[in-house]
Amino acid sequence: MAGKEMLHAGNSTRMEYLWPVRFAVGWMYLDGGLRKAVLKPAKLDPNSASFVGGKLVNFLPHAGPFKGLLLFTLENKAFDVTFLTIFSYVEIIVGLFIVIGLLTRLASLGALGMAVGFAPAYWLGSTCEDEWQIGALLTAGAVTLMLTAPGRVFGLDYFLYKKFGDRPLAKNVPILKWIKLW
Repeated sequence: MAGKEMLHAGNSTRMEYLWPVRFAVGWMYLDGGLRKAVLKPAKLDPNSASFVGGKLVNFLPHAGPFKGLLLFTLENKAFDVTFLTIFSYVEIIVGLFIVIGLLTRLASLGALGMAVGFAPAYWLGSTCEDEWQIGALLTAGAVTLMLTAPGRVFGLDYFLYKKFGDRPLAKNVPILKWIKLW
């Protein structure tokens, strides 16, 4: 793949230049999920001192539109554990799909949703600056990946695009027709 095939149709940015962005965003989510669900499962055990559910209490005063869901989660331990476990596995799936370039735009939409959902809590980390930097970069990276479809270069989306062309999330829904699967 050389020459014009590697250029984005709307500008002169070579698509392979986005591989580091794709890898970094994907790895952040993949690593976050793996650290909870696989490498230290005690983080998902409500009887453990490492349980990540405790962090939700700190997030509560700043939860904004998520306050109702968060209160429900904190009041229902079974839901709390289920929610955090599912969220961890979604992080793994989204991260893996972005890294390997499979359904990159759809996975990036999921990454954007997670990044925006945590926005009110970015300053709650041990060092505020780091949390905001990570959150801002994950948000910007997810938007960039959604708009550019870099999984078509050095990714499995290349094969999907070659076989099926562009495919929208939904053809008859105004906003969803602009969101492509790969």
